[in-house]
Amino acid sequence: MLRFLKNKYIVVIVIAVVVIPILFSACKTAVTSETTAATKAETTEEETSEATEASTETEAAEAFVIGLSNFSLGNSWRVQMVAEAQYAASQNPLVKELIVTEAEESAEKQISDIEDLISRGVDAILITAVNPEALVPVVDEAMEAGIVVVDFDNIVYTDNITCHVKVDQKEFGRVQGEWLVKALGEKGDIIAFNGIKGTAISAERFEGAKSVFDQYPDIKIVQDVAADWDYARAKAAMEDLLAAYPEIDGIWSQGGAMSEGAVEAYMEKGLTPPPVTGEDGNGFLKLWKEIRDSGKYPTFDSIATSMPTWCSAKALEVALDALIGKTVEKEIVIPIPTITAETLDDYVKPDLPDSYWCNSQLPEEIVLEIFTR
Repeated sequence: MLRFLKNKYIVVIVIAVVVIPILFSACKTAVTSETTAATKAETTEEETSEATEASTETEAAEAFVIGLSNFSLGNSWRVQMVAEAQYAASQNPLVKELIVTEAEESAEKQISDIEDLISRGVDAILITAVNPEALVPVVDEAMEAGIVVVDFDNIVYTDNITCHVKVDQKEFGRVQGEWLVKALGEKGDIIAFNGIKGTAISAERFEGAKSVFDQYPDIKIVQDVAADWDYARAKAAMEDLLAAYPEIDGIWSQGGAMSEGAVEAYMEKGLTPPPVTGEDGNGFLKLWKEIRDSGKYPTFDSIATSMPTWCSAKALEVALDALIGKTVEKEIVIPIPTITAETLDDYVKPDLPDSYWCNSQLPEEIVLEIFTR
């Protein structure tokens, strides 16, 4: 089975993100005024200069500087998420500039990044938070400065914000949990793979799943692992767990490439993987399709829920609405698309790398430019 080396994907895509602003750059249309030929003949050089300056000021007044405070580029989902925002910004004449910062999974650095965006006088800040509580004071500071603040992906635990753009993460975990319970006939020992410890998304997805598992006394979580949504960490953990728990009945994985790593740990040992929950990462979907089409493991099945990479573009849209005076709800919830065996072929992209996330709003030509260079 030909597989790509997972630890190279992020490097490739990070390089792509560096050039994305160039690829996505869009010309902003200057606001000009037309005059009659007679008026033009009488226009002095000084008047022309003044008209040009006024036009530039009008253009600047109609466009906004937006900051995007990202907590990490540590996996391909986060890289593609930033690309979605950059592409959306490049296509919107209301965006003068999108400034992206990256906190390297440090709450202290993210606070500093946001303080810097405030001092630079940005019009709005989009935040995906490394810690739901640590950023509350700096969000208060931004709101006090009159800056529109919209969080998404990993939210900040505060009501003093313009808008939360959310996927219901508890529902995300609940949908996965209900499928796994049904697949196991309401009984069995399971392994749980969580994301980055301390993040709101990881905690809430697990809470949603446990709310289901707790209803079934014959479902037992024998081990839960924080594998950071990472392929290599999940695979290594599963290899160790197979020695301790050779008779696992199912795996609840809240996604990323963890599901793929767990399944491949079984296959490389010549074992049949149990039912595993997953997410819409292309690597996992390709592996799932390969297993299904081969018929080698007829008892294997899965489900893939989706945290859309375009949630960043939605946050940008909401921030711009607020800046131009539209009414913005305090909370906007993005529905959770769910991929099943019946709809798998509608999402999987066999010709794209494993690191691509299949529920994307990037146009095909941009996807190909990023992922096949």
